[in-house]
Amino acid sequence: MNLALVAGCCAAGAALGPFLPVGVTASDDGTVVVDGPRPVPHVARRSPWGLAMILATATLWGAFAARVGWSWALPAYLVLSAGLVALTVIDLRDQLLPRRLILAVGILSAALLGVAAARTGTGDALLRAGISAAGAYLVFFALRFVNPRALGGGDVNLAALLGLALGWYSVRTVLLGLASGMVLAALFALGALAARRVRADTALSYGPFLIAGAVLILLVAPDGRLLG
Repeated sequence: MNLALVAGCCAAGAALGPFLPVGVTASDDGTVVVDGPRPVPHVARRSPWGLAMILATATLWGAFAARVGWSWALPAYLVLSAGLVALTVIDLRDQLLPRRLILAVGILSAALLGVAAARTGTGDALLRAGISAAGAYLVFFALRFVNPRALGGGDVNLAALLGLALGWYSVRTVLLGLASGMVLAALFALGALAARRVRADTALSYGPFLIAGAVLILLVAPDGRLLG
């Protein structure tokens, strides 16, 4: 582990954190974003959720620096993790996952992975990442078609972004990462129901669980082998 790289990424993540685009204006029915997302640094610096966002960005940047190291793929995962922090904050606060933010993070991450593939001769990893993104999108689109109340359109788009990031490593990593998110969501829902904190018809933000599961696997088991 390169401690200087990790420390530098932590510091850079903390500096970037307040400027993540998390300010959104929802439509009257709360289903779509009509304005934003945009940075709100003055609000972020003096609010609990903003401080948590800054800490999360710094932590993830340091963690990915430790996991990936000096690598052409590192910039892609720094962009990805910053975007995922912003999406988590927006989903928890507004129960929305802005398509334009997911698309922007996806395009930039794919471009940076393309550079990594070109520089390291790993075009197969880039191809697998692209196919994984498309596959994740189709699977979650089908799940939403079957049960529209369980998943939103933003969750489907998010699955494609996570499929891209996980697919760079292996198909097994994609399956384990997305499955982990679904398991975390199910465990939280069951626990909240048992504690009577929510009802069976309560709407829950699904995105943060998908993100947590994917990030967990990327950091702990990027080879897709969580146990053994």
